[in-house]
Amino acid sequence: MNRIIIFIIAVFMLAGCQKNKVPEYVIPPEDMTSILVDIHLTDGMLSSSEIRRDFAKRDSANIYNILLHNYGYNRKDFDTSLFYYSKNLTLYDKIYNDVLNQLNEMETQLKEENQDEQSTDKE
Repeated sequence: MNRIIIFIIAVFMLAGCQKNKVPEYVIPPEDMTSILVDIHLTDGMLSSSEIRRDFAKRDSANIYNILLHNYGYNRKDFDTSLFYYSKNLTLYDKIYNDVLNQLNEMETQLKEENQDEQSTDKE
């Protein structure tokens, strides 16, 4: 009887571990985080009037396709992954927290570099 109970507990534990595993057809969370960071940075650059003029004649969707291609993915992979993560909000929330943390770290680093340059210019 004890063996049956142990077996049942083991099956449930294994099933629980499988829930956290991302399917093979989905972009892994680490890559998804990096891609989303780059997408936000690209969006920010495209909002600049100078850069927007340079890219006005180009297809902006193509810019994102190139970005995805640099990571070894295509638009279908990205859309499929977004759909998967939108159905797994806990994981999606973690990914976006990581995205925000990375963007905040970049912003802090840039501010520190600007302060260092300004203090060097004053001397």
